[in-house]
Amino acid sequence: MNAALTKPSTMDSLIGAYRSHVLGRNLPDPASLDFTPSTRLIMVQPSGGLDLSSRLGGLLVWAYTLTDLTASWTHTADDRLHVGVNGRTAGGARITVYSGGPFAECCGLVPLAHDQREGVSLDELYTLVGLLREHGQHEREVA
Repeated sequence: MNAALTKPSTMDSLIGAYRSHVLGRNLPDPASLDFTPSTRLIMVQPSGGLDLSSRLGGLLVWAYTLTDLTASWTHTADDRLHVGVNGRTAGGARITVYSGGPFAECCGLVPLAHDQREGVSLDELYTLVGLLREHGQHEREVA
């Protein structure tokens, strides 16, 4: 028997790791899902609402299911906020979860210059989401 036929491929392993991770969890559906066999990486962009707080909230829901976390945020050259969280599933698969939106939606709460990137904690992201929601609620009340 040919051993190549019985050995699962890297892609099969990544898909299996993803399925195991989401099974039984109530996670936002992915807007984008990429499997990269060469780096053994799963990348997820959670679906989100129309506003930055909703998109980052979805990212946090995913992030809280991972271990060995690192996160960063970037003020991109095209004036967007990009947030990425790198972690591992309980089974050890590497996952990057990312989201973001127009930098103007940060309402001055993210102290990054153009093209600047820095590490950020999940606590800081959680606080940002809360402040953005408060800001949005205040604007709706004023209008």
